Amino acid sequence: MNNLWGQSNHDYEEIKHHNDLKGSSRLTIGIGHTHLSEGKIDGKTEWLTLPSWILNYDYWLSNKWALGLQNDIVLESFFIESDDSELIERSYPISSVPIAIYKPGKHLMFIAGVGFEFTNEQTLTLTRLGFEYGFHLPNKWEIGAGLVWDNKWNYYNLWVLAIKISNLFIKH
Repeated sequence: MNNLWGQSNHDYEEIKHHNDLKGSSRLTIGIGHTHLSEGKIDGKTEWLTLPSWILNYDYWLSNKWALGLQNDIVLESFFIESDDSELIERSYPISSVPIAIYKPGKHLMFIAGVGFEFTNEQTLTLTRLGFEYGFHLPNKWEIGAGLVWDNKWNYYNLWVLAIKISNLFIKH
């Protein structure tokens, strides 16, 4: 039957492992664009698109649920205006967010978590919501795209669009 579908036993085992994630880990690196609609340049509010790097780790509790830690760094400094009309600098912010992942099907994952954004100036609390869509590659690799929205409590919002590559460490 495998020859009829053009797959070897090795390919079949690869597909089976990607669908049986319980007890597995995933390490992800990505590059993204951070979009900020409330940036300040020369006293004017501007839409900023800033480069960012992503490094994530996930542990699969079951085939549908995982816990993870999402980390990203914006590779530029920028200014935002607080609710009190105070101009605040954000120097190369680093975010670290413990998350929960729900995977309802083969490719789509929903993400939610609460964490922090760190800079030399001030640490902000944030809420993160988002989703990822990924495709399995041979040898326990995945490639995908992600979209997350961050709400920096009482300060500003941003969203990140990223391309990611992951390696699965499957426990079997």
